[in-house]
Amino acid sequence: MPVSQPRHPFRYALLALCLLHLGFFAWQQAGSISAISGLLYANGTPVGGDFINLWTAGRLVLEGRIGEIYDYAAFMAQEVELTGAPIGVRFWAYPPHSLLFAWPFGLVGFYPALLAWSLMGLLVLALGCRRLGMDRLETLIVLISPASVLCLFYGQTGNLGTGLLLLALAGGRGRDVPAIVAAAFLTMKPQMGFLLPLYWLAERRWVRLVVTSLAVLAILAVTLILPGLEVWRAYLGQTLPGLSQLERHGTGPFITMIPSIFMALRIVTGDGDLAIRLHILFAVPIVVLALWRLWRLDHDLRRVAVMLAATVLVTPYLHNYDLTMLAVAALLVLRRFPPGARGEVLVAILVGVLIGLPQLVVLFNLSGFPVSPLLILPLLLLA
Repeated sequence: MPVSQPRHPFRYALLALCLLHLGFFAWQQAGSISAISGLLYANGTPVGGDFINLWTAGRLVLEGRIGEIYDYAAFMAQEVELTGAPIGVRFWAYPPHSLLFAWPFGLVGFYPALLAWSLMGLLVLALGCRRLGMDRLETLIVLISPASVLCLFYGQTGNLGTGLLLLALAGGRGRDVPAIVAAAFLTMKPQMGFLLPLYWLAERRWVRLVVTSLAVLAILAVTLILPGLEVWRAYLGQTLPGLSQLERHGTGPFITMIPSIFMALRIVTGDGDLAIRLHILFAVPIVVLALWRLWRLDHDLRRVAVMLAATVLVTPYLHNYDLTMLAVAALLVLRRFPPGARGEVLVAILVGVLIGLPQLVVLFNLSGFPVSPLLILPLLLLA
């Protein structure tokens, strides 16, 4: 994929900003880390955040207890047994074919598995950035950005998901194996890649679309045989409705972590059902705008930036630890405004704010002024 020139010197300021955030975050969490007992912090939350879900799911697969994974009560009871304490409402939220990927992490102890998971996410993210055409400095900024740091702290899938999406967006024509494999794995977190088929259509990558579709069907067929149809029924009948209910009506810290139009409307209106309907009204024109630009733009990296920014705006349930894709989009847009270009200072400031948005969104949502979507929209327009 072609690389734009010239590079903006503001990137060094962004690197310094990310390093300052990393240092402050490490200092902020030092007390909790020093007080770890077993698998828990002193406040009773698990080390590695939601990674406990992945590790528990992996162990249950290996023990032949797959049926308990999508049973809320049984799954959380197993987590209590593993951690030695109640750790709140946590469950495995990913579709059954994710179990084909999760089980190896149950082969080893919690901390080795957590280390392997964290390093894998960073590695795939770095590979995605480099294959897309980002240079070493840009890649480093993404790897130590606030979103990436939060993803590591919460043991989440944001780094891995963004890396897979970037690998799928990059590459040449035809049967690009890394892109096809990445897209197939990304179906485990579909909210990050549901616009990808539209992107491939815009680029007329017919072979990749067909081969990827066949690969996904093959994976799904395997899960219908191994975990079985009952597991899918439990996922579709219990887990997905439970997730939807939690996002629309649940309470807790997760509300402060979502920068979407949906969550902004939920905070403003106080009505989750109304918020999701209004979100759809806003999302449809954004998708139309993105598709129109994807078909008309003749620059690969600008199309990627449009795709990433649109995904963040349209997805209702993306969290702050998933926003490494926003950092990538912001850095790609910054390339369009080299020193001396009209508006380059304002664009550089916007890019800095968006890279810091994973932390800022918490402040915005807590204050009752959820303006994150209004900051992301200009990025889509600039792309």
